[in-house]
Amino acid sequence: MMARGWLIWLWCCLLIAVSCDVLGGEPRWADDRQAKADGRLAHAMQRERLIVGVKTDYPPWGMRDRSGRIIGLEADLARDLGRRLEMPVELVSVTTSNRLNRLSQGQVDVVIATLGDTAIRRRAADLIRPHYYASGVRLLTPAASALTRWEALEGHPVCLTEGAYFNRELVERYGIHPQTFPGTRDSRLALRDGRCVGWAYDDSVLSQVLDDPEWADFRLALPSRLDTPWAVAVASGEGERSLGRFIARTVADWHRSGWLVERQRAWGIPDTDFLEVQRRRFQETDASGELLCRPDAGGAFPESCLEPAPEPLPAPSVPAWAERVERHTGLDLAPLFDALNRQRLMTGIATTLALSIVAILGSLVVGVLLALAERRGSGRPWHWLVRWPSRLLVSVARMTPPILQLYIVFFGLGGLLAARFGFTLSGFLVASLVFSVYAGSSNAAVLSPMLARQMRQDPEAPLLRQVARSIEQGFEGLVSIMVNIVKAAGMASTIAVPEVISATHRLIGEGGDAASLMTLLLVFYFCFVLVVMALLNLLKRWVIS
Repeated sequence: MMARGWLIWLWCCLLIAVSCDVLGGEPRWADDRQAKADGRLAHAMQRERLIVGVKTDYPPWGMRDRSGRIIGLEADLARDLGRRLEMPVELVSVTTSNRLNRLSQGQVDVVIATLGDTAIRRRAADLIRPHYYASGVRLLTPAASALTRWEALEGHPVCLTEGAYFNRELVERYGIHPQTFPGTRDSRLALRDGRCVGWAYDDSVLSQVLDDPEWADFRLALPSRLDTPWAVAVASGEGERSLGRFIARTVADWHRSGWLVERQRAWGIPDTDFLEVQRRRFQETDASGELLCRPDAGGAFPESCLEPAPEPLPAPSVPAWAERVERHTGLDLAPLFDALNRQRLMTGIATTLALSIVAILGSLVVGVLLALAERRGSGRPWHWLVRWPSRLLVSVARMTPPILQLYIVFFGLGGLLAARFGFTLSGFLVASLVFSVYAGSSNAAVLSPMLARQMRQDPEAPLLRQVARSIEQGFEGLVSIMVNIVKAAGMASTIAVPEVISATHRLIGEGGDAASLMTLLLVFYFCFVLVVMALLNLLKRWVIS
């Protein structure tokens, strides 16, 4: 009888433990030891740490403190995952444009980075439901702006941040002229410099921006649009495995316990209807006191407890020849048959070609002029007035990274001109000028000693002849410099110049096959450099003749 009593008591304890887990007890991985970890979770356990991608440019959801430590609401969520899994958490900084790439490449196990749940993103990763937050998009504009309707933005330049889920929708629905920057900091600078009529971004972030006294002259001009729930993301295929199931149960517990609401208030974020609805939903019980929103044996929650998943997008119509190419080579060309993607890519190619050509010709002109300034009139009293400034320009331009020069001219000088005179510099013009001077200063360093030698050997020869011979002698060095400036054209995307590399990254960020698109990008640059070298050879023959 005693043994039977002990068995009944142990059985009751087991039932109570299971009930606590199902009915709202905090989910821990230790509760699931009987289910062997698989996939990414097994890998993390073997590594003995969980790697989570979070943002550091999105306060108060993700940022760095004065010591460089990553903090914020989503950093709190990531650390709580590690606490429940009973393993250390390594936080890795990700951006809007690279977060899903980091996930698919295995650099992080989980992404908690203000990721809106969209059909396009579901092609690239598994987005976990329940969702943990929600937001929409609004437009931050100068207070004097007369904009009152989204439809009024048609044809106007609007600052966007690369990788945001609503960028494509804004372009297609409202016909805006996108000025896309790689990060929120650059988007803010561009808005302050008057390069766009407004910055379209997440309403939760823009409301935080307005809390800064420096933005007192700005306002949220238009109502929220495209409201979208945020999801924790894991790599494709992991949503149905142990890691995805555990995260789903954890998010439900965050809502049920009110912990997410508490964290939201702790970071000074205003209360939202979404979190309140989710808290009530996951606390609701039936007549017997059992939770209505609880996972089934497979770990899935009832659809009635979840926000709707986005409708899958119709696959673009892919011609038969493209399907044959994919079968035989593995190159997935499907994203290129979407009209907007194709337009982005063609614009990027055209911009890259135009920028490279202008920079090559500009660098040749700048290089010749600086070399002449160094050598012509040598020995005359006034020569130092030309020689030393040209030397200074060559030294500064060669030793300053071109990306820094782009920022200085575009945001520094450009911001000054916009503030003082209301004149806005074109991003394409700035990139052309910077690349021309940067490569031109290196060309001058190559041409100057050649020109000096020509002047010593044949001082009576016409100047044009001396320059032509100098170019001939230094041709290999000049070709190397100008090929490098072609490859550097991708930096222009930092100031919203839509070149081909940034266009390709956007396609990858929206679910395009990275290997296929990067292969196409490699082929483009290989062919383009061959054409550039052939044209430079033609130029060499023309100059010599």
